[in-house]
Amino acid sequence: DGDRVFEAELLSVYLEDTASHLAALEEAVAAGNVESIEREAHHIKGASGNVGALGMHILTAELESLGKQKTKAGADRLTLKLRAEFEAVQSFIQAYIAESNH
Repeated sequence: DGDRVFEAELLSVYLEDTASHLAALEEAVAAGNVESIEREAHHIKGASGNVGALGMHILTAELESLGKQKTKAGADRLTLKLRAEFEAVQSFIQAYIAESNH
């Protein structure tokens, strides 16, 4: 089905893009760069909302808020939660894509 193929392509792009932005977010948190925390969190938040990854959307909204407040207090904890949530979303999407290919 063409729609499932297109959906699988979009989800694959989401995973690649989010992995890249998550790595940049983790670097920003480690460096204490609140502007980058806000920017990377905003990007991930929007993309995650678009694909229905609500846990990631909520966590990145919190991280984005920290960036806007010019603080990184709690960012380490939130980023660890976000990484775990991304791994769960990634596993789900990869299984969904594999199922779509059969």
